[in-house]
Amino acid sequence: MGTALSMAGTELPELGPLFGRLLAPPGEHDRPGARLDAVRVELVSVLFDAAGRARESLARGDHRAAGIALAPAVWLTAWERAVAETAGLVVAEAEARLRQAALRSRSPARRLHALLPDPEYSRVLQARLAAAGSELELAAEAAVAEGMHSHPDAWPAALRRIGGELEAAWERVSQEARSELAAWELRARALAAWRRPLRPVLLGAVLLLAAAIWLGLVLGGYLAVPGWLRPFADWAWSLRL
Repeated sequence: MGTALSMAGTELPELGPLFGRLLAPPGEHDRPGARLDAVRVELVSVLFDAAGRARESLARGDHRAAGIALAPAVWLTAWERAVAETAGLVVAEAEARLRQAALRSRSPARRLHALLPDPEYSRVLQARLAAAGSELELAAEAAVAEGMHSHPDAWPAALRRIGGELEAAWERVSQEARSELAAWELRARALAAWRRPLRPVLLGAVLLLAAAIWLGLVLGGYLAVPGWLRPFADWAWSLRL
């Protein structure tokens, strides 16, 4: 990834070595895994772009602008966006799997609706995923407290710490996301295996058969005709004439 840019005693380390497994090539995962890879790639791309702007500022001798371009707040903003995208991915994938399962089993709409993730689940999920970055937030706060903006010589150590925490936080988020998707997959399989209960169908068939037999006996003259059925009976008998 090249060497660190050094100017007037200020060194900005290359971010690549700091990211570790965040730079791993996309794995041969299933759909949700591949989409998580896309979120990961976007996350590191945003930070590489920020580092590029910081280097341009250092090249001009503008240390303040460089510090702003790669400030801890920039890392946290990129992280929060990745968390939100991951939560949205899990919810969308869960809903898609449940809808496909409902189509296969011809499940009633109300049954599907009861299983779909709701806004409260989305809110709780995003909070849980965000909690995976608690150590990253502490590292960012420490960098601010150590004067990362005003003391460029603090950049190397601060960025190494933040980069390491970002890598660990993403590992936790991706594991949590895949665990959630595995749980939703079990629900989808259960929904796909659902079959409409036969008891109501059989009961309905028995009732219809009983009603047909009774009507046949009435129209055949074996049973008395109820008053409410008399017009229909008279009409049916007239057809025999």
